Amino acid sequence: MAGPELLLDSSIRLWVVLPIVFITFFVGVIRHYVTQLLHSDKKVDLEQVSDSQVLLRSRILRENGKYIPKQSFAMRKQYFNDPETGFFKKTKRKVVPKNPMTDTSMLTDMMKGNLTNVLPMIVIGGWINWAFSGFVTTKVPFPLTLRFKPMLQRGIELLSLDASWVSSASWYFLNVFGLRSMYSLILGHDNGGCPRPRAPLRTALSS
Repeated sequence: MAGPELLLDSSIRLWVVLPIVFITFFVGVIRHYVTQLLHSDKKVDLEQVSDSQVLLRSRILRENGKYIPKQSFAMRKQYFNDPETGFFKKTKRKVVPKNPMTDTSMLTDMMKGNLTNVLPMIVIGGWINWAFSGFVTTKVPFPLTLRFKPMLQRGIELLSLDASWVSSASWYFLNVFGLRSMYSLILGHDNGGCPRPRAPLRTALSS
């Protein structure tokens, strides 16, 4: 038989749930503008831009060549793949992958990404865990197994508590990633409100 239903004080909504939402949202907005201030313009390689445009044109020709006359298609095909004068035959680019350990700009971008993403998340998360520790904030509207207790009930060690209840610390982390659509609506799609892996860091890990 299921135990008695847990009833939360209505003050928790005003003094715990909503403050965590507002704090998380405004920290994301500040992170977005700090990221814009620290953003450095990357040098544009004209050869790389030219090659990417040619590849785009060749892909469009391959996909939509059936909609143009055969003579026009043959002229464009000759421009790209002629054995002697074709662009892809005579143009040979030597790709030198950048080493993030020696490229100072990539290292700087990685440090900026850690500064704007990891540091605020640790500081604000630690402060929320200290200021709102021990609170049960809300309950998900569907049953969950016990495997979700460590994820949803951080800071609360109650074996008898149903796994559907969410602690204040877990509520913060749910808001960090759950407000992504709100950031996209207010700040635009390409925003720095939500923490995400930076491209130089992904490149460094994959190489």
